[in-house]
Amino acid sequence: MGDARVGSDERARTGRRAVASAVAARGLLGVLGGVLLLTACTGDGPAQRDPQAATPTAAATRSSGSSGSSATTDDGADDADAPCTVTYSVGNAWPDGFGARVEVTNDGPSREDWVLAWEFDAGQEITESWEAQVEQDGARVTAAAPTWAPTLAPGARASFGFNASWSGENPDPTRFTLDGDPCTVVVVSGEYVDDDTTDDTADDTTDDTADDTTDDTGGGAGEAVGGLYVGDGTQALTAWAAATGTDKELLAAIAHTPQATWLGSWTDAAGARDQAARVTGAAADAGSTAVLVVYAVPGRDCGLHSAGGVAAGEYVRWVETVADGVEGHPIVVLEPDALAQLGDCDGQGDRVGYLAAAARALDAAGARVYLDAGHSGWHPAAETARRIERVGTEHLAGFALNTSNYQTTADERAYGEQVAGLLDGLGFVVDTSRNGNGSNGEWCNPRGRALGDPPRLVDDGTALDALLWVKAPGESDGACNGGPAAGRWWQEMALELARNARP
Repeated sequence: MGDARVGSDERARTGRRAVASAVAARGLLGVLGGVLLLTACTGDGPAQRDPQAATPTAAATRSSGSSGSSATTDDGADDADAPCTVTYSVGNAWPDGFGARVEVTNDGPSREDWVLAWEFDAGQEITESWEAQVEQDGARVTAAAPTWAPTLAPGARASFGFNASWSGENPDPTRFTLDGDPCTVVVVSGEYVDDDTTDDTADDTTDDTADDTTDDTGGGAGEAVGGLYVGDGTQALTAWAAATGTDKELLAAIAHTPQATWLGSWTDAAGARDQAARVTGAAADAGSTAVLVVYAVPGRDCGLHSAGGVAAGEYVRWVETVADGVEGHPIVVLEPDALAQLGDCDGQGDRVGYLAAAARALDAAGARVYLDAGHSGWHPAAETARRIERVGTEHLAGFALNTSNYQTTADERAYGEQVAGLLDGLGFVVDTSRNGNGSNGEWCNPRGRALGDPPRLVDDGTALDALLWVKAPGESDGACNGGPAAGRWWQEMALELARNARP
């Protein structure tokens, strides 16, 4: 994602924003997708990589599927004869799609460059996946070992998540093979609620969910902390749900803290609109404020880790469609790095015009729009103010600083007041998600960092409107310093950030 300059001679780009494929489902405690759990041994401890998981009690409605957990082999063999076991579970479903988790356990000899295969018999189509090389050809789906972990040792487990489309029916696949060998298949249907679910089952699910998602560290999913909405679709929450012991305690500090939902060009406009509606609607129902990030500008990230964006001719309409989903008055951080990178690379088109149009559409929908403006180590305050003025402030609630970066809160507040003073007191917000130890001059997965100040709305007579966790702590900045791709969950880093945080 964008540059974050630390000093006049060094380009130190901002930490990369999360590609948030999981969404907060209004009225449901569940997530889209599955948790990647890959261990080199047979233990039950948490894995190093644990991207996007369905919580064990996620609720959703499906048109068909098993009514209870079952274990069957695809060729009728005894369970003990199968060299592998596959657990298939749906974490969440919506009118035209669903997210699922697949976990495979190798019950035989070590396997190199393994491939898991199954078929969708009702026309389901994979739309995105995490931490396995998932491909589909007609009904047949294959999931190959990720390049960073090609070996599946005896007794080891690997799991991955995916989202898929469906129409009419969505029966669970019951035939899986690992390198051509049939596996025992366990369909875990307790992770969703069918239309005919009894009251007792619904009660049990609700109670378990409430017990498992609250913690002294912060709030449970769907609650408000510091006036901000705690969503239920974060990778941190699903990693916390899968963790045990000290790791679980550390991850709670992230999982139960309000953080932003990112909307970007990895989703079409209608999907991003629906995601915005789910999150902002749930926040409005809870009497709290949701935080969204719009991240789809043409020429995004100047070709770096988070390159992409909507085509120039489609951008304004894309944002207008997303704005149609806004409920209440959420905070929207508009296009991280876009203003600070203005003119730094080709392919930006009329970036000033795009940002102005996006701010206008979101403001008209009721959002409080904060145009991302880099951070204190990037441009002088006067230059940042000049750039904001080029876009115009009529439809802005303010500007955003330190998105996905590590500058201290004190530095950003001082810088923000300077910029605000040049813009007639325009408000600003600061991303404090990972700035507890300040910056060491690196932008991509620097080590030794810490969680920063808890997010909260601010009303103290200054231009500061809020401290936010815009970047989701624990999600990688990119494939650098040992991290996975941008936006992927990196448990090692999440634990480090939490461990280093001030009490």
